[in-house]
Amino acid sequence: MSMFAAALPQAQPQHLYCRINLPHGPSMNPPLQRVVIAGASGLTGGKLLSLLLQDTQISEVHALLRSPLAIEHPRLIQHIIDFSNLEQHRELIRGDAVFCCLGTTIRQAGSQAHFKAVDYFYPLTLAMLAKLNGVPRFIAISSLGADASSGNFYLQVKGQLEKALMALQFTQLTLLRPSLLLGERKQLRPAEWLGIQVGKLASPLMCGPLRRYRPISVESVAWNMLDAAHNAGAAIEIRESEQQQQRFAAAC
Repeated sequence: MSMFAAALPQAQPQHLYCRINLPHGPSMNPPLQRVVIAGASGLTGGKLLSLLLQDTQISEVHALLRSPLAIEHPRLIQHIIDFSNLEQHRELIRGDAVFCCLGTTIRQAGSQAHFKAVDYFYPLTLAMLAKLNGVPRFIAISSLGADASSGNFYLQVKGQLEKALMALQFTQLTLLRPSLLLGERKQLRPAEWLGIQVGKLASPLMCGPLRRYRPISVESVAWNMLDAAHNAGAAIEIRESEQQQQRFAAAC
């Protein structure tokens, strides 16, 4: 293990078992039974997939992937697809909820155009197909500071996606805006490792208005995604990073 990987915060398995209050009585949405997840091979998507497979209320978990995952589960169905041709897989994008964990970085994408394809066009196409198929719930990861009018290209694209998703008028749309994500990355550059370490050290000092910038664990984000799907509130719900951490801490 490299010195960078060793210094990362380790995942806490018990977080996956944090309590989620299932709705009782009449609900605006049907129970979760068949769900779809896109991006299950990623940092947050992997944690969410574990949660979905532990949720005994869910009978089918359909994972849309570019390459197979090295796991097997009786309720997991893996679909290897080309995300640039999502329209050809419309029949797969149906059920009680769709979870979108698609995302990359401009550095990983190699260009702004490729980044926008992964972080805007793929999620929006996924959402449009879900809407056409009558999926009531769409839960997606955005970013702290997402703003369509931002001068920062990354935050601008995230804000543009949020606006486009809101226009689709799902029965329930939940957007999660996490801060810096803490978790075990498959690939970690020295600059990323340094940013994580600085964020961890500075986190206790981030008080008042700065609390919203505190780093957040991927377990917390994944838990909030599933919690949002089970507990429908407003038609459009935005969970800021600080709110996600508070909810997660209260449940654990």
